[in-house]
Amino acid sequence: MGDPACPLQAVDLSDEPGRTVRVPARWFPDVSADLAIADMDFAEFADAAQAPGIFRGFDEN
Repeated sequence: MGDPACPLQAVDLSDEPGRTVRVPARWFPDVSADLAIADMDFAEFADAAQAPGIFRGFDEN
């Protein structure tokens, strides 16, 4: 699970059922917490994903 080459797959079950994004273990706590407290929506993470659909944090530039 800690292998960056094997990210977890997150699936939207609410707004766009079936939409997916890959989340490396390093980012999972942040994504999980933000979704749990409804601070952010699944789409915000999915939209910020880099090719090939892997979320690697938000570009702050």
